[in-house]
Amino acid sequence: MRKVRIRNLSVFKLDIALREPFTIAFKTYTHAHNCLVVLETSEGIRGYGEASPDKPITGDSQEEALSFMKLAAKKLAGQMLDVEEIHKTLSRLEEETGLRSQTGKAAIDMACYDAVGKTEGRPVYDILGAHEPSRIPTTLTIGIKTIEETLATVRNYMERFGKYGLRRIKLKLSGKAEEDLERVLKVAEIFPGELTLDANQGYRDPMQAIKVLNKMYDEVGDRLILVEQPTPKDDLDALKIVSRESPIPVFADESAATLKDITRIIDERASSGVNIKLQKIGGIYYGVKAAQKANDAGIKLMVGCNEETHIAISAAMHYASAIRGVVNVDLDSDLLLFEVNIVKEDPLETFILGARVPRVKPGLGVELTSWFEALADGKLLLQKVV
Repeated sequence: MRKVRIRNLSVFKLDIALREPFTIAFKTYTHAHNCLVVLETSEGIRGYGEASPDKPITGDSQEEALSFMKLAAKKLAGQMLDVEEIHKTLSRLEEETGLRSQTGKAAIDMACYDAVGKTEGRPVYDILGAHEPSRIPTTLTIGIKTIEETLATVRNYMERFGKYGLRRIKLKLSGKAEEDLERVLKVAEIFPGELTLDANQGYRDPMQAIKVLNKMYDEVGDRLILVEQPTPKDDLDALKIVSRESPIPVFADESAATLKDITRIIDERASSGVNIKLQKIGGIYYGVKAAQKANDAGIKLMVGCNEETHIAISAAMHYASAIRGVVNVDLDSDLLLFEVNIVKEDPLETFILGARVPRVKPGLGVELTSWFEALADGKLLLQKVV
């Protein structure tokens, strides 16, 4: 690539109201408290990135991500647009200041890949080595709701997204065995496709988790393709027990945050697979390294998301479609959570035959819409920080 430098890095506080509250085993969300990054190169090209911090999951808050990126903006001004060298600078910044932000690194990483792709005229998936993007089915997620509300949401998804080839639905589990079992069985009765489950650490007793997962499998069978993080994230022994005894493949999520975490899970064979989220691991750069380790060990991969807009989801789509060993993606927050869209492109354009497929355009393939139009309806707050 020709010599291109970073001219400026702008950071924005990005708060977006959700369509409706979204509940998982340990938290209910009403807003996405994110951060937007706009990187401008010496040639006037703009790259976009997004941080979606969530302290229990990513280890950092919105305030911490913003503080980190404010310092990073000063360090990166004038630096060459080289992803590896930029990550070295960010690592040194962490060591010098003691301030760490996985989502801040992820946002800057996405903006760099976007700018590199636009500079070279290549989609990010091509930069990652895939001449054609693979098409991995995505789930559409349903948070913890009553049985009646859950079934109504399933029917709504089937009606809204059936024409896009909906194949998989993801159900959040509460950790209450009988309640979870009933919800899964009722959904399986009306939805003919595949299901994934996500307990978000809800089962502290691994034997209880094994018991209910066996009951689910006995009734639904191979349509249950995986279950994420049934046990507490710091208890790898419990995760190992469930992974060994469950008929449904177990994927680590909260336990698999950083590259170091994922390496440990792989080395200890603690699960059948890992959920790589760019927000947790620090961006595409570290995601590639984690995937290489997992592939070498024969560990399967899925690619998930937080409460992310189409910017971060686009980065995850490019990553997932270029990486070997990905068997499932959960890239749906831009389709389900928000009533406003901060990019010009329609996210539904990338939901094809049940999969999320990145655009064949340079970089991430997205451009920002008018911020003032988005601000006008009161559902989005955008505030420049640096």
